[in-house]
Amino acid sequence: MLCSCYMRLTVHLPDDLARLLKQTAENEGKSMSALTAEALAFYLRERRRRALGLKVLERAGKAQVDPKALEALEEGRRELDRP
Repeated sequence: MLCSCYMRLTVHLPDDLARLLKQTAENEGKSMSALTAEALAFYLRERRRRALGLKVLERAGKAQVDPKALEALEEGRRELDRP
């Protein structure tokens, strides 16, 4: 049997952001919780992607870059996009 585990989190939003969240969720036919989780997942994935890129650039400045570095970077990005 599959288990879907969730953590409850209370978030305090400024009124204008809360209104925008509610309106967007209604427009997309999603719950505010689902839209918030989707937005947070996107944000965290992008942070990891940027960190990976910066790590590659930092190493490129200190050592000779392997010709397959871009391929490795793209592979890492694809892995981050997987759920």
